[in-house]
Amino acid sequence: MAASLRLRGAASGLRFWSRRQRPAVASLAVVCSRSMASKTPVGFIGLGNMGNPMAKNLMKHGYPLIIYDVFPDACKEFQDAGEQVVSCPADVAEKADRIITMLPTSINAIEAYSGANGILKKVKKGSLLIDSSTIDPAVSKELAKEVEKMGAVFMDAPVSGDF
Repeated sequence: MAASLRLRGAASGLRFWSRRQRPAVASLAVVCSRSMASKTPVGFIGLGNMGNPMAKNLMKHGYPLIIYDVFPDACKEFQDAGEQVVSCPADVAEKADRIITMLPTSINAIEAYSGANGILKKVKKGSLLIDSSTIDPAVSKELAKEVEKMGAVFMDAPVSGDF
């Protein structure tokens, strides 16, 4: 039977224990790394109806953004707020190792990842690429294979505007 894991907060710190282990004090830095994470830039590609509010939410919570959209006007308010705007998806990949894509079609996603100036041209090994586009699952699977060949991680996390 697998050991169950429980977490308990206490004045002396956080404690982990299982049926087979004696309690041990966990490092608060390991458990709570949000302040460190908020200092790491997040790349965001696609500032349309869905991407714009998602990027604004990240910005509101202190995440520095590296922004790209095929329509430069979509980037203006982010640039005015001090966020970095770049000229292509490859430049996003060069400057950020966590990238969110929120694109309207499979064709847009393929271009953003595999195009002449796509993410895969400059993606760093170990980068996390989160695709929130609502696209054909076969395209998503193909993009995942290409990303993994480059040593990065692809996460398919589609969203829908229908609530």
